[in-house]
Amino acid sequence: MPTSFWVTCPSLDKAISRLESTGGVRAASEQLGEGTVGEIHAQHLARYGTRVAGVGGPGDHVKCLHAFTALHLSGAIPNRVAEWTLERLEKPYPEDVCCTAEDPQT
Repeated sequence: MPTSFWVTCPSLDKAISRLESTGGVRAASEQLGEGTVGEIHAQHLARYGTRVAGVGGPGDHVKCLHAFTALHLSGAIPNRVAEWTLERLEKPYPEDVCCTAEDPQT
């Protein structure tokens, strides 16, 4: 099953990609711990029948910051991985682009 939730804001997507490219996935897994990540995977598995981002296999680690963040922002499964991610983004919603955190149309 493919990922159910997507980050569609281009600015947010790029900001998360920059964080991932500088070791963000590994850092999130290490700093938050397998227990925290495992709980989020368990919630997703119970609700959607697959682990976050549709990735199975052993270990409770982060595979994609985008997927955890999309779950969180949609309200489907608020989670600490997304909070960790958003705390580290510099201006994820720049003022000069179409989508902002306050814009009800996005």
